[in-house]
Amino acid sequence: MGEVSCYFQVGEEDLWNPSNSVARVFLGQADVLSRLVGQDSGLGPIVEDECELEFSTFVNFVDSLVKTYQDSNNRALRSLIGGFISVAMVLVERGGGELQSISSEYADMWAEVRETHARSMPTG
Repeated sequence: MGEVSCYFQVGEEDLWNPSNSVARVFLGQADVLSRLVGQDSGLGPIVEDECELEFSTFVNFVDSLVKTYQDSNNRALRSLIGGFISVAMVLVERGGGELQSISSEYADMWAEVRETHARSMPTG
């Protein structure tokens, strides 16, 4: 049986259309990382192949992860959360959000990984 797609949406706008397996991994990571930073992720469950985002909550969550990454000198932690942040930044950008905690020291790195991931994240 083929892989079914899932849509991450804000209202009626599709921000990302990953396979269900990729969506489940992303949501699982969000759940764990929300406990790390003590914030709700803003991501709902997959219902009928759609996942609603409470966008402002999601942006605040991703912003907290960016700050955690930038404030840490633990390479293992950075590696574990960096991939999630890179994908999440694409959703923030597509939804018209802005991350306040990106420091000038990391701005080019985040822009590069966001652009790289965006090319491989279909919207429909």
